[in-house]
Amino acid sequence: MSDWKKVLKEIFDKEYQKKKKKEVESEGKLRVKRFISEVVEPAFEEIAEELKEYDRDIDVETEHMSSTIRVFYEGHEEFYFSIRSRPYRKKEFSFPVQPLKDEKGGQYRAEVFLKEGPLYHDVTNYSKEQIIEEFLHEYKRHIQWYM
Repeated sequence: MSDWKKVLKEIFDKEYQKKKKKEVESEGKLRVKRFISEVVEPAFEEIAEELKEYDRDIDVETEHMSSTIRVFYEGHEEFYFSIRSRPYRKKEFSFPVQPLKDEKGGQYRAEVFLKEGPLYHDVTNYSKEQIIEEFLHEYKRHIQWYM
């Protein structure tokens, strides 16, 4: 069988499609989980070390699919910043980039959450420096608003 016929057969082979779908679904969750542990958590630890120089107490907590940094000043929570995995239902139109899906067809991405709620923007592909910049941007806005 020639290569193009094999490719055509794979397109219509149900078992092959199921296998590929499962690979993509697992990859989505794992990618977000890996992003949180390899990028977000180290960024939060670096922020925590620096904030201690400014008499802030810091609590960094990482769970299965999220990481949170809480800043305390004089015993009171001053700022809450979290990056969490958030599922979305599959859209009815196509994207130029393959979305991160779970077993039920939900798409996963990492988003910023403040005490007030989610900011609804995807940070899944941010670098550690971009995560730190995002934190500083929101922290500065919060401090200016509440001072």
